[in-house]
This record gives sequence, C-alpha cells and structure tokens, in this order.
Amino acid sequence: MSPTVQEAIAIFKSNVQFENANTRRLYFRGLDAFAEYLNETVGEELETTALQKNVVVQYGGWMKDVRGYALPTRKLYQAVLRAALRFWRSNYEGWIRFTREEEQEASRTSLIGNPEEQSSRHERLPEDFGNTMLKTVMEMPLPGKSLDRLEVLRMRALVIALRATALRIGDLCSLTKKQIEDARVQNGRLELRMEKTGRLAHCRLGIDTLKIIDAYLEAREDNSPWIFIQHGKSNRRKRNSPSFFKNAHKGYGARLSTTSSWRIIQQVAALSGLDREKHFTSPHAFRHWHAKTLIENGTSLENVQAVLGHSTPATTRVIYAPEPDKRQIDAVEDGLQKINQDWLKE
Repeated sequence: MSPTVQEAIAIFKSNVQFENANTRRLYFRGLDAFAEYLNETVGEELETTALQKNVVVQYGGWMKDVRGYALPTRKLYQAVLRAALRFWRSNYEGWIRFTREEEQEASRTSLIGNPEEQSSRHERLPEDFGNTMLKTVMEMPLPGKSLDRLEVLRMRALVIALRATALRIGDLCSLTKKQIEDARVQNGRLELRMEKTGRLAHCRLGIDTLKIIDAYLEAREDNSPWIFIQHGKSNRRKRNSPSFFKNAHKGYGARLSTTSSWRIIQQVAALSGLDREKHFTSPHAFRHWHAKTLIENGTSLENVQAVLGHSTPATTRVIYAPEPDKRQIDAVEDGLQKINQDWLKE
C-alpha cells in the first residue's frame, strides 16, 4: 500500500540531505505549498499512486491562478516537486505510477500557446544589459547636495559591482569594506561563500570597478562595515562604531536591503529606457548577462561555474548554455570545410 502524499512529503523531508539551511527552507516551502494545493483541490488525503503525470503542470496553474505567485516562484516550486517525484520514484517502488518521460511530455505539451511560460529570462535579457545600465549611471550628473550625491554614487557602485561580480543581490549586499580591501591586495580577486549554495564564487574586481566603489565610500566617511548602506534622512550616526552599524537594521549606516537594491536597479533600468514588464531587468539579470558574456567569449563552463559559485558545470550549462553555440560552431565548420581554391579549378 502506498502512503499519502503528506506522508511521502514527511519522508522526503526526513531523508534528504541539503547543502545548507536556505536550500532546505526553499524545498520545504515548495512542498508545503504543494500540500496546500492538494488540500484545496482534492480535499482529502491522496495516495501517491493517485498522482497524475500532469500534476506538476496543474500545480503550476494553481500557483498562478489561485495564489498569484510570480513566475520565478512558480518555476522554483515546480522544480522542487519534480525533485520529490524523482526521490519517491527512485527509492520507493510503486509509489509513483508515471515515468519521468511521461511527466516531461505532459509539461512540454502544456506550454503550447503560453508565451509567458515559454519566454525564458535569456530571451527577455536586454541586449548588452550590463553595459547599457553602466552607461546610464555613469552619465548621471553628480548633485551638489550631499545626500543626493550619495544616492547617485551608491547607484553607480551598485550597478558596477553587480556587473563585475555576477553575485546574487543578497550576497552583494553582505559585502564588507574588509572584503574589498582583502580583494585589493589580491589583485582584485574576491572569493565569497554563497549564501544559497555554500559554494565559493570566484570574482574579480577590476581597477575601474574599485575606483567607483571607492568614490562612494570616500563620500560617506562613516564607520559602517558594509559596502552598501541605507542613507536615511540624516547622517548624524556616521561616527558610531562598526559594531553598532553591524547590528543596525534601519537608519543611516545599516546594511542596504535586497528590496531597496531591487528598487534602485529598476530605477536605473527605467532611465535606460527598459520596460521591466517586457525585459528581464532585476539585479539577477546582471548575473545572466555576465555568464552569457563569459560563455560567448569562449570561457569554459568549468570556469563560469567557478565565477558563479555553482555546484557543478552541469548546473551552469542548464541555466546559461542550454543551446549549442551556433556562432562558434559556424566558425569552426567554415574553417573545417574550407577548400584550397586551386583544388576547385577545372
């Protein structure tokens, strides 16, 4: 006899090992939402054998139409459900009655005529996004008023740091002055353990990137340990100790939140003429642009993996290089198939 889905979820939670607490929380939230979906749509404890091959698709539709979840959240939670199905299918014979291939086919056929689901982040990434955003902030005039000037300098530093490091915004907001100084003496090399995966991301801060960050820090003249801070309406707290700022949650010198960073980037995107309804313009877009640029310039997936802090090159390939590089293939094929013109003479 197969267990109920709720019992199967509990078994998954108890037996699967996660690299870090953040990943565990994401998986648990996704599976808890799936349990809520079954409770609302079925209204009874369903056995795992009763799950249908299109359950992932139906779960996605419920998240969109009933809960109003954003597309990235829906995709994440659907990926979590697929992982749970693989676990049950691999470890407990007979629990899941449809194959992985049948599940994938059901997902593929559901995308017909659904442009929102078909449109990937790569397709919505604006052309030369990183350079476009940098040009916008660097051409902004510096105001005379101190606080307004700080706003522009912070905007410049945030954009150039995202562009240079390809870090997730949470990891970037956690950067400290000490880490920047350590990178400076290492020829700009910065190794940072990613909060999401626990893996090291290998970044490099170039001379020009450091100059822009330094300009922001010099204009502040405060003891906050954070690179990116809240400015508040007053800078009277500038002389407080680093430990005070480290524990502060709001006000001048406290660490800039990811939400505030997102708003700043959206402001720059709007000034760049980019429509966030049509384009991928969040802070994470810099990560995609950076990886895409590295790959297009011939960087190996193993090295791109090291920059991004992915666990394996396979992860990098799935996200950033799912399709073959047709331009590189064409260039190689042209050379391979080129024939000495003398041979073609009759």
